[in-house]
Formats: sequence, structure tokens, C-alpha cells
Amino acid sequence: MTSREECERAMEVAERVARDAGALVLEGWRGGATVSHKGRFDLLTEYDLRSEELVRDELTRAFPKHRIVGEENAETGEGDLVWYVDPIDGTTNFVHGHPFFCVSIALYDGAQGLAGVVHAPALDTTWKAAKHAGAFRNGERCEVSARASLEEALCATGFPYDRWTNPDNNREELSLFLQRVRGIRRCGSAAIDLCMVADGTYDIYWEQGLNAWDMCAGALMVLEAGGQLSTYEGRTVDPRSGKLIASNGLLHDAAVRTIREARHKVEHRKP
Repeated sequence: MTSREECERAMEVAERVARDAGALVLEGWRGGATVSHKGRFDLLTEYDLRSEELVRDELTRAFPKHRIVGEENAETGEGDLVWYVDPIDGTTNFVHGHPFFCVSIALYDGAQGLAGVVHAPALDTTWKAAKHAGAFRNGERCEVSARASLEEALCATGFPYDRWTNPDNNREELSLFLQRVRGIRRCGSAAIDLCMVADGTYDIYWEQGLNAWDMCAGALMVLEAGGQLSTYEGRTVDPRSGKLIASNGLLHDAAVRTIREARHKVEHRKP
């Protein structure tokens, strides 16, 4: 699947599926969903499981030859094309009644994004993108911001689940950015954070300790909206790697320098 038309079809199917899953998830929001723990702070609800089951079933019917990699269940299918599915990105928010959660679905060929949808039902907002076709928020084309001064930047980030025990926990990066930018937001959904770089709300986003299903759809949005992605070192990034910087492009070098400076402190603090 390399043509623009095929990528756009995949995007439209993914949007329909994400909206179906979002409607299901919204039924449980602020409704006392059953909650269990995958880790000390990593929560799981019945709606994570039901949403992923719905997404898998619908994608399998539409694309029986594609693989599916989801957060809650084992990989299924065969072939080079892979769907990365987060049935609820921002489960902690969902459990606490916070509206920043979403269904995130992306189709990739290796490290190349082909189509992606992020649907945030409580925000009534849907972002979607297809390779070479642009990115859209509720049907309006997305463009990254034009801010070129770090002190005018609004940034977003997040923190790993092992932040209590791992010294590489984003504390130094956060501290340094706080000294240099207009503001930082931590809303608890990597997929939404990346989409908000794509639509010009945020200028920079960085995070580590993520999974492919957290990042793949939003990463494609950033690229299709004219933004830039990289590793913390400024190199080409595979969005499945679990760590990246996303920006409007104009501030990318400054973001990389700030991350590099902060991580120098982290390395010197390690035993």
C-alpha cells in the first residue's frame, strides 16, 4: 500500500473504527468503570479491553491481510503492514473523569506511517492523517505553529511509569525547559499531545518510555502538518522507538540542545 488513494482509504476506515470505539468508551467515562492494575500506576479498565476488541474485529474485516499490534492483547495477523492500536490512550485520565483520552489507530509499513486517526470522544475532536495527503482536525487542515522563539513556546511532555525508581525520569529535562519556555502542559495522552503539535497548539513535545501504539498515529500527524520529529540526539527517529522530540520545525534545534544539556546532567547523576 503506497498510493495516496490507498492511504486515504485506510485513514477513512480507521476514522470510522475509532469513532465506533470512542462511542463505546464514552459510555464508561465518569460512569464507574471497573479498574484493575497492570503496574503501580498503570491502570486497565473493562473499556480498554472492549475498545481494543472492537477495533481489532473491524480492522480485521476491512484488512484481513494486515497485522494488528495493540496495547492489551497479543499481535495478530501476518504481513508487512501493521496497525498499531491504543484502545484508550490516557486511561488514568479516563478513570479519573478527565476528558483528555482518546482512541489511537495507525497503519505503518516498517517505520513509515501510512494512515492514522486519533479520536478524543470527550473533547469531540478527531485528528486524522494519510501519507502525502495532509493532517486534519475535525475536517480542517492542520498546520504546525510559526513560533520561532523558545521563550514564546508552549510545550508538552509526560513521565514514565517507573519515575519513582528510575533516575532517568524526565525531571532534568522538565526543569530546564521550564526556565526557557512560556509554558509546559502535561495532559496525560501522548497521542493527543502529538496531535496538538500538528494543529499548532503546542510548539514542542518530548517524551520517553512510550510504546508504538502511543506514538505512531500522532507522529504521522506531526509530519503531515509540516512538523519535525527526531531522537533526543536530533537524528532520524523511528516512531515505534518509545522516545522522540516533536516540534514545529523552527524550534527543533533549540529543543534538541535543551534535551541534550539536560541529559548531560542525568548521565552524570547515574551511579
